[in-house]
Amino acid sequence: MLRPALLLAVFPCLALGQETVAEKSDYKATSRYADVVAFGQELAKKSPNLRLADIGKSGEGRTLPLWIVADPPVAAPEEAARNNKVVTLIFANIHAGEVDGKEAVQMLARDLATGSEKPLLKDLVVLIVPILNADGNERIDRKNRTEQNGPPEGVGIRANAAGYDLNRDFIKLETPEVRGLAKTIARWDPAVVVDMHTTNGSHHRYTLTYDGPRAAAADPDLVATVRDRWLPEITGAVEKETGYKTFPYGNFNPARTAWESYPPVPRYGIQWVALRNRVALLSESYTYAPFKDRVLAGRSFAGNILKYVAGHAADVRKLLANADKPRDRIPLRAKDVSLGERTVLGFVEEMKDGRRTATKEPKEYKVALLTGVEPTEVVKRPPAYLFPATFTGAIETLQRHGITVEELREDVELDLQVYKVEKVTKAERTFQKHAEVTVEVRSRDEKRKVPAGMVLVRTDQKLGNLAAYLLEPRAEDGLTTWNFFDAGLADGKDFPVLRVMTTTPLTRGPVRPLPEDRGMNKPITLDLMFRNTPNFAGNPVFGLTWLDGEHLLQAKDNRLYKVHAATGRAEPFVDVEKLKKSLAVVPALKPDELNRLAAGPLYRFDPKHSAVLITHGDELYYVKLDGSPAARLTKSPGAKEVPSFSPDGRFVAFVRAGNLYAVDVETQAERQLTTDGGGAVLNGKADWVYGEEIFDRRPQAYWWSPDSRRIAFLRFDDGPVTAHTVLDQVPARQRVERTPYPKPGDPNPVVKLGVVPVAGGDPVFADQAGYSPGDSLVTRVGWLPDGSRVFAYFQNRIQTWLDFCTMPADGGALTRLFRQSTKAWVEDLGEPIFLADGSFVLECETSGWKHLYRFDKSGKDPKPLTQGEWEVRSVQTTDHADGYVYFNGTRDATNGLNLYRVKLDASGLERLTKGDGSHTTTVSPTGAMFVDSHSDAGTPTQVHLYKVDGTLVRTLDSNPVHAREEFRFGPSERVRVKTRDGFYLEGSLLKPPDFDAGKKYPVWTFVYAGPHMPTVRDGFDGRVQDQALATAGIVVFHVDPRSSSGKGVETAWTAYKQLGVQELKDLDDAMDWLAAYPWVDAKRLGLSGHSYGGYMTAYALTHSQKFAAGIAGAPVTDWRNYDSIYTERYMGTPQDNPQGYDASSVVKAAKNLHGRLLLLHGEMDDNVHVQNTLQLIDELQKAEKDFEVMIYPRARHGLGPGSQRQIVQFIMKTMTGVEPKLPTGEPPRPKGKRSRGE
Repeated sequence: MLRPALLLAVFPCLALGQETVAEKSDYKATSRYADVVAFGQELAKKSPNLRLADIGKSGEGRTLPLWIVADPPVAAPEEAARNNKVVTLIFANIHAGEVDGKEAVQMLARDLATGSEKPLLKDLVVLIVPILNADGNERIDRKNRTEQNGPPEGVGIRANAAGYDLNRDFIKLETPEVRGLAKTIARWDPAVVVDMHTTNGSHHRYTLTYDGPRAAAADPDLVATVRDRWLPEITGAVEKETGYKTFPYGNFNPARTAWESYPPVPRYGIQWVALRNRVALLSESYTYAPFKDRVLAGRSFAGNILKYVAGHAADVRKLLANADKPRDRIPLRAKDVSLGERTVLGFVEEMKDGRRTATKEPKEYKVALLTGVEPTEVVKRPPAYLFPATFTGAIETLQRHGITVEELREDVELDLQVYKVEKVTKAERTFQKHAEVTVEVRSRDEKRKVPAGMVLVRTDQKLGNLAAYLLEPRAEDGLTTWNFFDAGLADGKDFPVLRVMTTTPLTRGPVRPLPEDRGMNKPITLDLMFRNTPNFAGNPVFGLTWLDGEHLLQAKDNRLYKVHAATGRAEPFVDVEKLKKSLAVVPALKPDELNRLAAGPLYRFDPKHSAVLITHGDELYYVKLDGSPAARLTKSPGAKEVPSFSPDGRFVAFVRAGNLYAVDVETQAERQLTTDGGGAVLNGKADWVYGEEIFDRRPQAYWWSPDSRRIAFLRFDDGPVTAHTVLDQVPARQRVERTPYPKPGDPNPVVKLGVVPVAGGDPVFADQAGYSPGDSLVTRVGWLPDGSRVFAYFQNRIQTWLDFCTMPADGGALTRLFRQSTKAWVEDLGEPIFLADGSFVLECETSGWKHLYRFDKSGKDPKPLTQGEWEVRSVQTTDHADGYVYFNGTRDATNGLNLYRVKLDASGLERLTKGDGSHTTTVSPTGAMFVDSHSDAGTPTQVHLYKVDGTLVRTLDSNPVHAREEFRFGPSERVRVKTRDGFYLEGSLLKPPDFDAGKKYPVWTFVYAGPHMPTVRDGFDGRVQDQALATAGIVVFHVDPRSSSGKGVETAWTAYKQLGVQELKDLDDAMDWLAAYPWVDAKRLGLSGHSYGGYMTAYALTHSQKFAAGIAGAPVTDWRNYDSIYTERYMGTPQDNPQGYDASSVVKAAKNLHGRLLLLHGEMDDNVHVQNTLQLIDELQKAEKDFEVMIYPRARHGLGPGSQRQIVQFIMKTMTGVEPKLPTGEPPRPKGKRSRGE
């Protein structure tokens, strides 16, 4: 025993400062719960280096303290990592009768925060849980552990309030105390965990015994390193520092020939930590030693552990990094083995009353140290495990361990190993309220189609070894042992957990969060929207493309796979390692760029999918997928734009500096095909207005002939076009962008159709006589299947007619097959579907509804394949063998979308998709199957594969959205609004969750209104903003005026030459319809939109008095300001329709502004120029009208950071009178239809 003077030398803080209960009582008493809490609070006042937190609550509701000791102070593991600190965790009082550690860690916390151990915080963050079993501690009584040598005023009990031994709970995690500790360990991932106990057992002369990681399934290198290097040095330091003797934890066998320990299974805390690949150390002070000695020995042991870790920080990190590496085999069962002979300092023992009793006479025993472990049963670790979602307890327990548990979201055929249960044995006596289970199993290999909804646990995660151990049925201390799979156990039946034996990419997602980690019936608030926007729509798979009639290309885990459509079996479509090898020859390619380019998954394949085209710097590289060196195709200055392979894969075409080029992929011989490009002239690449309005923002304007011998292209001359200037005014010297931008009535680009041979030679151009270059548009180009002729659509600039023309491949006069015209404008007819007999199928709107027509090869005698008051929206494919054309349309739902097919003789029209809602489909090339992405009002998008006969082949993505279960949604409904002339508008109405029909509510309307661009649809609406506004007491309304309703182009024609006029009549009628409800406050109606929706809002507030407020985002304010092709399609030219332009103008009516207006615009908007907003501001100022405006420097058409906050604040203050203080930043925009210009 140490003398007092020596104690002061070892622990100088004992002489001064804050004292523990043990110290103040001269070790006659131990701390109660309140004492420990008060000690931490007082210490935190004295030192900023100690922060108070907690790990949760005990069974009786006591908050379990966590002390975070760090310099500088930290509150989260991310801060510790940034500070490059090693995190350690020490917990005590897991058995509340074993109080030594509780007192020792308080002393240690004091010394770390304010005393001699503070220098350790240079390298460490120390987490201390001083009183884990707080409830048991409050049962302090002198009658507890009476054999223990102090403290005389009593100690607590071993179990918690519910009777559980907390140190047997680290697998089942039933108790709130151990759950809280496990959650803390999972969050902070401490490198070292120390568990402080007091032990009785065999009589010996050691003040403290100890243990380290021994579990058979732990990393063997970690086990050996801690046993052979760490513990000898740490315990040696303890003995040198205090004089106390130490020895490995254990007890004599009856013959006193061996020193045995407890079974190293992970129900015990430190062995559980070992299975997490972290260092775990056990302190067991000796119950028969004086209480003070026990406390000081534990304090020294814990302190020297910290000193060792601080002094070996780099080695600790390396040890753990190696332990985290996946191990191929997992030991499930083991036996004790000797680590050699050791001498134990004991006592002479004698028999008294039939019991062995120690005398005071010392004796040394030579014993075998049976603390080694040797595996007796080992399994190969599989890539993953699967089991049914009905085993909720297993799912939640795995999550509480910190293991990533996922939900399989697809039906998929897998190679499995299945266990058959041959015998189930349950313990006759319960232990910790469980009848422990042992099973005998036999395995077999099996191919099986596994359904979506199964639970997936992958073993390539950080805790994969622990996960495998827990899920294996033969594990000595796994989930099976503790009854988690009892419902699936029976002799002769398959064990419910399946072993996935091959690494395969799977569509998967998180399972439900733990009950304790999620609230229910939560409001969807504006604050939530900005801080942590929930995802109510999920993340369904997309971008699936058919490779052939049986296989899909699908990106999974950021890699591209060839997926067998019917089974889901996947194989890498691109060998990334081979691609890296190929790319290694590319000069100056940095490793991260190499990895990014090789990983894809957005590759530009050649037609045979045997090579890819990669751009690096300004050069093109041809990269075969076989690993051979990449070929550099170009060696010329300047960017290579819009590159593409020829149909035979022998050439790559591209545009450089306005000219069209082709390069031979084998010889790398580059040929310049046009020579007059540059400046105002572009060959093969669309200028701004064509790219925006004709080619749907795809700038490529050249087309390979089917035989790869020629390229058809458009030549753009922007010389006559007036350029518009966009300014970046943030830099000291403003940055200027000038882009040719034709406005209504002004000169358009001069466009010519040409053909050029790839082998070389001058381009030949179409004889466009009859089509004035400045007054005509070329809106589509392609080739007839035999490559003999080019086809092109020519339109007049105001697009009131469209001519289908062809031209010989070697140039010459155009042949017009037919002209199409309507009552207003003519939309693009789509890509022709050429049939074997030379006839072709087109989409035409001459009836006022888009339908399919079959033309003979001369373009005459069009016959409708579909007809009626519904629309064909897009053609999918044509099955020439069966004579069907597949298309999406609206026959069964105006605002939904379904897949149909019809025979080429107009018979056999049938719907292929099932159920209400909207279906986005992709049909296989053979027409045998289709992928269906479907949603309805109550179901987020799910993706399935069907045969055309309606048979479900498999689920491709169930897309579960568990977040929806946690929140309180407002009631929503689809509505139909009858207008003054009897037309029905489609809309949706969302009310507050606590809607009361006896109250008055403001209504905010969101609108787009662009011609033939519906936004209200039969599908799932996951807009968080709408729900947040509804929760704030605002009814949210979406409505499509008739011209944007999608009910045939004839409804869009109502806007012809008077944009805004009919739309506003419909909006006014919709407001009157709303106002008829007694719960609507007609004085608080608001409106907002962006782009065309911004125009509609500004137009409504200057031409109607129905609206109290409006937000116009990036609005066109006078159609004379927008581009010619879009505007003239609907308005004609200002010269021909001045009254229409005036009637549609916001600027002209600025003086009539009614209500509060907020204008939002990006200063560098190159689509709808900020000029629009400035013109309106000018007129509003002249009219002395009040308004609000926010200009976003450097922002384009999508506005800038903070715009959503501006929008929400304006809605709130104008509708409720309260302007909320919202978090800074921008929440994700709700997903919806692409808006005009967005």
